[in-house]
Amino acid sequence: MLAESKASRNGTLPEQMTQIQHFSTEDPEDEKPKRGQWSGELEFLLSCISMSVGLGNVWRFPYVAYNNGGGAFLIPYLVLVFLIGRPLYYLELVVGQFSSSNPINVWRAAPALKGIGFAQMISGSYVSVFYNYLMALTIYYFFASFQNPLPWTVCDESKEWSRNCSLAFHSNLSHGNHADLTEKYFHKEVLKLSHGLDEITWFNWKLAGCLFLAWAFVFLSIVKGVQSLGKVSYFTAIFPFVVLTAILVAALAVEGAIDGIIYFFKPDWYKLWDPIVWYNAVLQSFFSLGVSGGSLVMYASYNNFRKNVYKDVIIISVIDTISSLLAGCVIFSVLGSMAFERGVDVSEVANKDGVGLAFVAYPQALSQLDFLPSVWSIMFFLMLFTLGVGSSVAMVETFLTCLKDQFPIVLKHKEWAAFIVCLIFFLLGLPLTTDGGLYLMKLFEDYGVGISVFMYGIFETVGFMWIYGVDNLCRDIKFMVGMTVGIFWRICWTFVIPVLLTVLFIYGSIQMRNDNSKQDPLVAGIPWWGIMIGWIMAFIAAAQIPFWVLIAIMQQSGSLKEVIKKAFTHTKDWGPANPTDFEQYIKYKQSLKKKNINNNN
Repeated sequence: MLAESKASRNGTLPEQMTQIQHFSTEDPEDEKPKRGQWSGELEFLLSCISMSVGLGNVWRFPYVAYNNGGGAFLIPYLVLVFLIGRPLYYLELVVGQFSSSNPINVWRAAPALKGIGFAQMISGSYVSVFYNYLMALTIYYFFASFQNPLPWTVCDESKEWSRNCSLAFHSNLSHGNHADLTEKYFHKEVLKLSHGLDEITWFNWKLAGCLFLAWAFVFLSIVKGVQSLGKVSYFTAIFPFVVLTAILVAALAVEGAIDGIIYFFKPDWYKLWDPIVWYNAVLQSFFSLGVSGGSLVMYASYNNFRKNVYKDVIIISVIDTISSLLAGCVIFSVLGSMAFERGVDVSEVANKDGVGLAFVAYPQALSQLDFLPSVWSIMFFLMLFTLGVGSSVAMVETFLTCLKDQFPIVLKHKEWAAFIVCLIFFLLGLPLTTDGGLYLMKLFEDYGVGISVFMYGIFETVGFMWIYGVDNLCRDIKFMVGMTVGIFWRICWTFVIPVLLTVLFIYGSIQMRNDNSKQDPLVAGIPWWGIMIGWIMAFIAAAQIPFWVLIAIMQQSGSLKEVIKKAFTHTKDWGPANPTDFEQYIKYKQSLKKKNINNNN
């Protein structure tokens, strides 16, 4: 009966264990759509690499490392990736694969916590909006790179942004007298950045067009379902490493570049005692690996039930770390050459605005290349866009997967569903193309995502380890792949992750807001009502968790103690999606129960 109920609930469970090449709009047996699977294990691996290795590595990692002492940041980052990032990655893959469920339905393991899935959907929507804005900027620079010479290297007195720039080009930025030419181009020509969020007066139709192209590409990448993601991943996962390596080799030929690399790897041991550095290291590992966002659960839900994802976790986390270090070497080699040119220390050479570092330091590096700088620039920004596509597609597909699994009719009209979702997100992103866009992006990044991912990581581990039960989960994993879960994973899941995340979240959140010297320069341009909008965004996502706890409790009957227990107890249909596997799973649990009873007697 349980197997029949699961087949009825999902509609096409027997077909889930076969590798299909596309989503079918009709099923000849029951006229219900099928839930797709990866065409092969390599496509799953490359898709995860494409999702994890994204703008978080090339755009965000270098500036976070720069703002936190260079080499001093690498030690806590690597430690926390090992203790928090990688175990969370493994946890999300195994629960997604075991249940073949989206981030909402996976909480059949503890129904009261399904609000975590809804919260992740909302936060993922916030990320999608500002992430594609970054992709729009890369498209803008991609088209600008076809000009020879590169536009951010030319002093044109006819343009307001580059007037009197001939003296500024080699100026010392730390003196505050002049802006570097590439920085002027970014802030005054590309963004026309206002002095604050309350001074928006201009709409950039060129940037809006680039945003449209970004969303159009995302739509085309996901419209054919999970198999199209796999095909795209062959390019999106490999091409960026080729370009980054080539640019690094070219950048190292510029004098002073080695000094920047040394600064990147040489730690300031005093910084290791600063909790903020550890706070930012955890946050960066979340951004980089993509944990606690729901996308990993979604990707793993399309796996073959018996696939052993352990090796994938190791491969992906190692490649992700290597890509971050590679991007860091590229940026810091550029910063080193800029510092040498200006006669200052590497720590003083760049504006600490994160977006600015990516769209100032990289163009500066490309302009220093003697051999065909325009070609290098075209390749670089194509690579940067490629990185963004892999992650953006994963976030949008997570949103769509939740819709498809909650409302099966959506699967029959997947093209229209994808079109409508992409159109809505595009319209939500249009305000970012105004001259106050960078301030709005800061709100999306800090309040829509930054605070939330800690909370999701805490609730995920507490939910599966302490409510569903670590022993139950390890039993499920052993049934699925035939492998006993090691003590390292159990300790990290049960104690290390929830304790460390809670301590760093509380201390870091308070300290980051009390220490004005560590604030991003953009914060000063956001008025009080902008901060309120940010808190409202955070509240909408976070409120999903207690809201669905109350809903789950209200749906139960009995005494208060009984309804609470029922709300946090896994449902009867929790388990593998395939009916045959589900029946075997029930028998497996029963055999273990009898064995325990016999041992106790």
